[in-house]
Amino acid sequence: MVGLSAPLAAVVSLSRRLGADGFTFESSGAQAVSFLTVVFARAEQLSVLGLILVELARGGRLEELKSVSGFDIAVHLHSLRRQAAMWDLETDSVLRQLSQAGVSTVLLKGAALRFTAYRDSAERTFGDIDVLVPKDSLQEAVAALVDRGYEPDSGQKIKLYLEHFHHLILRKPSGFVAEVHWALEPVKSLPGLDSAAFLRDARWVVTPEGARARVPSPEHMVLHLAQQNLDDGFSQLRRLVDVDRVVSTASDFDWAQLASESKQMWMQGAVALTLRLAELLLGTDVPAGFIHGLGLSRAARTHLALLDPVALVLERRGQRRAVSELLLLWCMPDVPTRLRTLKEIGTGERDRPWLTIAPGSFASGTRTRVAAVAKLAAYQAFLYPAALFGTRASARQRDKFWGR
Repeated sequence: MVGLSAPLAAVVSLSRRLGADGFTFESSGAQAVSFLTVVFARAEQLSVLGLILVELARGGRLEELKSVSGFDIAVHLHSLRRQAAMWDLETDSVLRQLSQAGVSTVLLKGAALRFTAYRDSAERTFGDIDVLVPKDSLQEAVAALVDRGYEPDSGQKIKLYLEHFHHLILRKPSGFVAEVHWALEPVKSLPGLDSAAFLRDARWVVTPEGARARVPSPEHMVLHLAQQNLDDGFSQLRRLVDVDRVVSTASDFDWAQLASESKQMWMQGAVALTLRLAELLLGTDVPAGFIHGLGLSRAARTHLALLDPVALVLERRGQRRAVSELLLLWCMPDVPTRLRTLKEIGTGERDRPWLTIAPGSFASGTRTRVAAVAKLAAYQAFLYPAALFGTRASARQRDKFWGR
């Protein structure tokens, strides 16, 4: 891909649906040990190593690449598949336990994506089992998981999570982690996903082990992935791969519903940026005019383009706080919401819930927050040196990224 280093271009190419079938090994530099070392390192950093190893195995390249790099892909892939099988079995057990307790449950995030959008469990790793339950069933859900051997946090921490957040975390001594959600975002969060809609429209699927599970509709999966992208500063290629696979595997994907609910949940900015990045990097099929129809203002499109979204993903720039906060601001649906969000950033209101759980993990106090807002303004001004509201050059960058 133009502008990318050869190893990074290889990572992106191998992450596409064509995978190894669309990758020219002979002219890529893949015969060099240094090249492969960087490819595997960047793939792991971007959370797509399992996906790429499965693709290499499917393309019959394992022995060839092992002889070049000395990296035994087959052994590593076997380990990933073994871990995936253990998590799949535990996921089935959690779902069965909740079902027996009479708790209506929707499987979320990585586990749901693995069962619905990927061909091989090793392609999509995850580190906890996320489930969504009605809030009035939360106590029964936690009790069921405790019976399964999971241990909740202390009573004080549970109280803080109930007051400020949207899930409880339970851990098993063997290393498994479960998160029980009654909502999809923290209290007072903007934008806001509608958990009732996720529960209402969830679909039944059959897991690889033969269990039945409810998962979000494909449209809600994309909404949830866009929200996670926004939370993470668009710093994970894996989430774009998730979106690409969800869209490509859903035969009845309802683009009209996605557009409507994106606007209802104030997610149109995050959805537009997510889909455009998936389109550019992975070749995701997005209907012509769909992104434009989400109604992002010219100012929002200009500011988001100036952040160089492709580099945000591939260089993980969104992990910088100023960048992630600017993304949040310009993904807000209108000026009043943007100003409200800026006020929350400036007063530390957005950090306050996290400070109750992990004191010292976020800046607090007037002086530190003023300094943080000053950094935000400085970074914003840095993006367009000619004028605060953009120039012809910024307009060209906007049109180049979003398309005319």
